[in-house]
Amino acid sequence: MKPLVVIGGGPAGYVAAITAARQGKQVTLIEQKDLGGTCLNEGCMPTKSLLASAEAYEKIKQAEQFGINLPLEQVKINWDGVQHHKTTIVKNLVKGISYLMKKNSIKVIKGEASFLTNHCLAVRNENHVEEIEAEQFIIAAGSEPASLPFAPFDGKWIIHSKQAMSLPAIPSSLLIVGGGVIGCEFASIYSQMGTKVTIVEAADQLLPGEDADIAFTLQEELEKKGVAIYTSSSLTEMQPKDKTALFKHKEELHELQAEYALISIGRKPRVLGLGLEQVGVHFSKQGIDVNEHMQTNIPNIYACGDVVGGIQLAHVAFHEGTVAALHACGKDKSVNYRAVPRCIYTHPEIASVGMTEKQARSEYGDIRVGEFSFTANGKAMIANESVGKVKVIVEPQFNEIIGLSIVGSYATELIGQGTIMMHGELTTDIMEDFIAAHPTLSEAIHEALLQSAGQAVHS
Repeated sequence: MKPLVVIGGGPAGYVAAITAARQGKQVTLIEQKDLGGTCLNEGCMPTKSLLASAEAYEKIKQAEQFGINLPLEQVKINWDGVQHHKTTIVKNLVKGISYLMKKNSIKVIKGEASFLTNHCLAVRNENHVEEIEAEQFIIAAGSEPASLPFAPFDGKWIIHSKQAMSLPAIPSSLLIVGGGVIGCEFASIYSQMGTKVTIVEAADQLLPGEDADIAFTLQEELEKKGVAIYTSSSLTEMQPKDKTALFKHKEELHELQAEYALISIGRKPRVLGLGLEQVGVHFSKQGIDVNEHMQTNIPNIYACGDVVGGIQLAHVAFHEGTVAALHACGKDKSVNYRAVPRCIYTHPEIASVGMTEKQARSEYGDIRVGEFSFTANGKAMIANESVGKVKVIVEPQFNEIIGLSIVGSYATELIGQGTIMMHGELTTDIMEDFIAAHPTLSEAIHEALLQSAGQAVHS
């Protein structure tokens, strides 16, 4: 067996390690902290647990609409219980990855790795330094929250997403700088729990990468929950002593005090401290350069996941880790980024795949757009979740589906259908005869497809 070392035990790293081990490689995985990386310990899973608690609270408050009488004045959030639920889930999932390491005979070393040569690493753990030699390496070192140059994280008032999910109590007020995915998810969590939330976003809409009308539906729902949203706005000053922020909106300077200030302006790849310069791996602050096989310019060194920049999503990291490991094992694999679902776990949820309407019009010109509102969907009405819609985008020459966006309940589950359509390069001609079960939310997707072909029945 030829040895392979994986640096980082997050979604890209542990999947790469398992994949390589199952191909017959002798694999060692090096991780500084806990297995599972940012996604499991500091990102996807903990925030989704908090969102689930917030949404359960919201649903209980709607009990009367379902014909259930409750003493609503007694319905309270037990923050310690919310945190316990979150921590228990994370611990169990970390145990699961640890089990997979043992099951696949992967040696796990805790420490910080840096290259000495392109066949040798130094691994530091407290005062101990160990040198590890291998034939191949896969770098999956992940990313970390980006900070403001004039207001670094202090962990007390200016916080990042990891700190925001483990606050000692539900904050009375929260300033969120950045209205992207992370900012909107925390706005959704804390506004449902009663926090006065303010979002300051530099772009002219929330979620700048999504369709404007889809993002606006979320904005309206957040505003109904009391969230103050300032788009086209720029932060000018942070004063930790007074817990005060100054920002400019429409040429006017605003002053805002908040118990915490969450900075969610993106994440930066962890490229420093790996000794990449030592071995000549090409990289920049945007990430490590790789080809379609996740191979760096040094042939025996691969990189995948957030550390290469690009689309920083856990499911993309899973796929990139698989491709890197298989190619390192002699398989001709590459990454297909065409059908990557984008999921935002707000309330309502947003999910999309492929192009936005703006992108499609720019590339194809006269596209066709089909839409269907959840206000006309029986299953959504029954669940009291009729906010939102499905939007499908079709190119004009072959009627190929090139984009699907959903805002509404269970959007992050429904988008799997759009991902399959995009992955399979399906056309509306094929999907017209698709039979959606009734009553389901999936019917909204079918109706949107029919509308794009001028055959809508229920709208």
